[in-house]
Amino acid sequence: MTRGSLLAVPVFALALVAWPAAASAAAKTHLLPNGTVKSLTATALTVSAHGKDMTFSVDAKTKVIGKGIGTKADAKGKEGKAAITDLLAAGDRVNIVYQGTGAAAHATRVELMAKSGTK
Repeated sequence: MTRGSLLAVPVFALALVAWPAAASAAAKTHLLPNGTVKSLTATALTVSAHGKDMTFSVDAKTKVIGKGIGTKADAKGKEGKAAITDLLAAGDRVNIVYQGTGAAAHATRVELMAKSGTK
């Protein structure tokens, strides 16, 4: 074997070991508890919590759970999947499970804790 080949094998093995660790770090989930919905669209949700506003991207894979959510989704007749704008409103209290940070934050689950005007 040549010197280049002898060096390439350990470097390749190290890369294989480090790759899954880097991939799992990128997919780390975070929790934003007790936020208040400030605004929402079909693709974005802005929540105010702890004196700061955070904006999350949302899509069809974002799960919305909470009291009455299933009933509203069924009433919409969209195969049990209503748009997030049909389920939430400004002022609602929510917990958000998300991935990423900053502008790349994506809400994977939104838990409705209380509708606006209720405690």
